[in-house]
Amino acid sequence: MQKHIRVPVLILALAFTLTACQEGSSVSESVGGLLKQLPFTGSAEENVVVKGSPIKSTDLPWHLKSAIAATVLRVKGSAPGPIEADLNVIGSGGIATDAAANYENFGVQNVMINDFFHPQGEPEIYRLGARVIMVDPSGRRFALSFVADYELAEDQVILRGHDWGYIRSISPGLETYIIPAEALKTLNEKTARDYIAFRKAILSNSINPGSSSEYAPSADYAIVTFVLDRLQEGDKFELRISDVKKGLKVLRDPVEGFSEDSRYIVHDNGWVTGVVAGNFSLGAGKAFFIKAIYTPKEDEGAVITFAKGEQLIGMFNTANITTARNE
Repeated sequence: MQKHIRVPVLILALAFTLTACQEGSSVSESVGGLLKQLPFTGSAEENVVVKGSPIKSTDLPWHLKSAIAATVLRVKGSAPGPIEADLNVIGSGGIATDAAANYENFGVQNVMINDFFHPQGEPEIYRLGARVIMVDPSGRRFALSFVADYELAEDQVILRGHDWGYIRSISPGLETYIIPAEALKTLNEKTARDYIAFRKAILSNSINPGSSSEYAPSADYAIVTFVLDRLQEGDKFELRISDVKKGLKVLRDPVEGFSEDSRYIVHDNGWVTGVVAGNFSLGAGKAFFIKAIYTPKEDEGAVITFAKGEQLIGMFNTANITTARNE
């Protein structure tokens, strides 16, 4: 698989939450859980189109659920043997895996059925198209879509074809923290590259934004923003500093105590963390904004239409207030 977003590494570091999955989100992880509790979009009373007819999601056929479960387990890295034994799905070895990723601790957050029908002239083949959202306990997530062709032989699902790919996020979720810059000096590059280890280190040293003093003394801090959704090649993520709330650009005078450049850490297979370090005050009298800017790659052939150009997907204030100097 290809690497995503090539940017320099700086081990520096910040605790405001913008939008994020909660730690310990409910997911289905075991084989039994996948078969019995696949979280389909919509309630049990809402309809899913299967072979051209609407039925309740609770009445979806067992073989459809088995095909979804086999896909999830292979993406998570399970070997074909156990999948065949546990799910009666033959041919799961043909489901590709991402050798650059480790999704062992991810579970299913949501499943949406896109298509389920017999291809023309092939009445024995079922064609299933679905979207799956995966999430881990830290709140990281990614979405994939797949198409599977299979047929039935009594109680077995025989896979005849399978293809899956990642879905680009429309608006990635974020978590942002402030920590003393000194706390990062003990971290090495290996820890920084490991998303879970790095996030644990940041959370253990995070401090509350804002200060009881209007003009609290300045100190060396680092601002760290975790992008919870997996980014794809061609996507861009940037942190910008501004003393004004409106707009995407750094406006008016640069914020005192900062260089112009942010730094970024590329973790395993598509997750990115932005870092801004500087000497600043947490007091309301010197508050400023950090703006998270996302620019998805333009893809004219994409099924989902994305807004073009830069998008403001998150903004927070160092004093935890809604306004700042030079509003």
